[in-house]
Amino acid sequence: MKSMGAFIKVHFGTHARLNDALGLGKNTVNRWYNSNPRQFFMYLPELQKWSGEPTDQIINMIKVRMEDVKSIREL
Repeated sequence: MKSMGAFIKVHFGTHARLNDALGLGKNTVNRWYNSNPRQFFMYLPELQKWSGEPTDQIINMIKVRMEDVKSIREL
């Protein structure tokens, strides 16, 4: 399974390109990635459609990132 960072890099290249694809403001993806990955669930259909990745793998990838962020905050 890809990490969230690898998923974005492979399918979109950069956080900025994913921002553009989702029609979000500047740095939104970066903010979500670093502090609130749960927000990506709102765009699960788009992420699945554009990437072709199975939905369950994207869900697991987001959950792992949520745990990573939680662990980093606990340092």
